[in-house]
Amino acid sequence: MALGTLPQRVILPQRPRFVAPRQPPRPSRRLVVPRASEFNLSEYQEAVVAEVRATEKNGHIVLLRLKDTHSLLPVFIGEFECGALVSQINKKPTVQGRPLTHDLMKNTLEALGFRVTKVRITALVGNTYHARVHYARARGLKAADGMAAEVDVDARPSDAVNLAVRFGAAIYVNKEVAAKMGQPGHAFDASPPGGGATEQHSDVVRSCREEIAAFHDPTIMIKLQLQVAVVEERFEEAKTLRDQIDKILASDRALSLVVAIETAIEDGRYEEAARLRDEFKALRQAQQLSSEMSDL
Repeated sequence: MALGTLPQRVILPQRPRFVAPRQPPRPSRRLVVPRASEFNLSEYQEAVVAEVRATEKNGHIVLLRLKDTHSLLPVFIGEFECGALVSQINKKPTVQGRPLTHDLMKNTLEALGFRVTKVRITALVGNTYHARVHYARARGLKAADGMAAEVDVDARPSDAVNLAVRFGAAIYVNKEVAAKMGQPGHAFDASPPGGGATEQHSDVVRSCREEIAAFHDPTIMIKLQLQVAVVEERFEEAKTLRDQIDKILASDRALSLVVAIETAIEDGRYEEAARLRDEFKALRQAQQLSSEMSDL
């Protein structure tokens, strides 16, 4: 570089500015408010609790009297639910005055400003009743924005009836269920005299297992898929599979009898299990005879 000359100015490239990537707008979270399922009164028949029994042979049973008829709807329940219902009907305080499960639920609902308006026995799947409990805001309390005036949830009939009695709510039974399962009142009178010797419980269990062992369960693969879906938390798929099983149960009398027999044995209702076993055996024999006739 010659003397007296100035060095040329070096211009460095500018560092590019960091621009944060634009985030996609977050979807707005809308509150999904459950609402009560449609209730068509013409499809239901009102009922009241007529009697609660604890028997040695058939376990615990609630008899619902169908209004304007002489029919009773038997609902088999557990020992705890039976005790809770009897205590409420008799206005008997619990031990040390502490609330049990159904009393706790009633107290919680009232503290939150809700009440039970009605309960429904909606369907018979196999030999199992399905029920729903309807909740609404207590009178005089305004519902929050967007909140439905009434909602209903799935429930066991024993819990539904317990809550209905505690809230003084109406009990409704689907007319198809009432027509199929309703029995005349005299059917629940004292056991008829005679009747001969009864089977030992062990003999009932053994014979039931032998009858069931030869039966092919058409839902076995669906049940396995359901277990996997639940473990993997694929709950929507699990619900669909559960609905498929219920649909098959509703249409397959033999399968529904198998489920009812197993449930009766688990609950210690051995006399009912024996009756269902005999019905299952007769049905299978009729099916086999029909199959043989069609092959001729």
